[in-house]
Amino acid sequence: MKKEEIHTIDNKSLDYYIPTFTNISDWQIDNQYNTGGSRSKKIVTDLASGDIYFYKASKVDKKGEIRYPLEFWSEIVSSKIGKLLGLNILDYNIAYEENDRQPVGCLSKSMVNFDKNKLTEGISYLIGYDVEYNPEVDKEKYTFQFIQKSLRSVKFDEYLSNFVEMLVFDAFISNSDRHQENWGFITLYQELIKELEIGENHEDFSRWNRFTYKHLKRFIMYVRRKDMANKKFALSLQRVAPNKFSPIYDSGCCLGREVTDKKVEQYLKDQQALESYIKKGTSEVHWEGIKKKPNHFLLLEKLMPEYGKTIKAVIGRCIESFDEHIVSQIINNIDAKLPEHLSKYKLPNERKQLMIKILTLRLQKLKELI
Repeated sequence: MKKEEIHTIDNKSLDYYIPTFTNISDWQIDNQYNTGGSRSKKIVTDLASGDIYFYKASKVDKKGEIRYPLEFWSEIVSSKIGKLLGLNILDYNIAYEENDRQPVGCLSKSMVNFDKNKLTEGISYLIGYDVEYNPEVDKEKYTFQFIQKSLRSVKFDEYLSNFVEMLVFDAFISNSDRHQENWGFITLYQELIKELEIGENHEDFSRWNRFTYKHLKRFIMYVRRKDMANKKFALSLQRVAPNKFSPIYDSGCCLGREVTDKKVEQYLKDQQALESYIKKGTSEVHWEGIKKKPNHFLLLEKLMPEYGKTIKAVIGRCIESFDEHIVSQIINNIDAKLPEHLSKYKLPNERKQLMIKILTLRLQKLKELI
């Protein structure tokens, strides 16, 4: 599809929302590294700049088949929609790795500099709060209330609004996989190193009064050697060090990525079938007292009494930023920079239209909440 012309969006051109294409075939690839989540990820390093990225392709199942070969496009589209909404979201772009079974996937720059800060996924806080919690077994225990208690136990109350904001975004894009490893916090250890270098006479050094010099030495070992053995010590450091809620990441289980081609055709023709599909979409985050996973809208409805201000603000941002014509141009041009020789990996036009319809209808459902 030929790239369309568009007026600027909040003083940004269409190109700002169109993913770049990068050939990473000659980058340094760490094939031994596995991250949490449902898809395979590799750490890749741009040797020219030294920058570290994550390359993510569609998952190969136990039978050796690629179940959702177009899932990486959902990741990319959702990140661009998040940018359009002005959310703190990790940016995903197109990458080509010629040695991969499916050579086209998505690429995101590392959220952290491993010598200065660290991402701790949500699972660490949940297990830190309840050591008997097993996410593989205790699926119904993964409730908002459990997450809330876990974060409050480490004095992270202020970040619960960030978590709720993420849930509103999930409801908008229909993300069904916000599990314990798909959100987290970035701890700014480098800020503590700076304080240590400034010296104990500096006024900001007071935060260290809870630690002996022995602990400070252990801290340096923890950061510089990445010693993860003592998780209790790591969490104690996180309570003292500056933290921030991570950018929203790993949102690719959305926008109909699991829908078969036949169903895509049906949903584009049958509005009632599409609305039924949208109502069936569920959140990975449970709610106490509801045995099954709630749909996204029910979860937000339950959260409204305590977090109504945050929910209404994000929905308001969705309403203000969403222009179907603009969103259509972004999605229709999402693969515009994919080289012609890789055209078979483009996102089919029918799926682009389904994505647009899903976002439009889900926004209507969000409007009903306010």
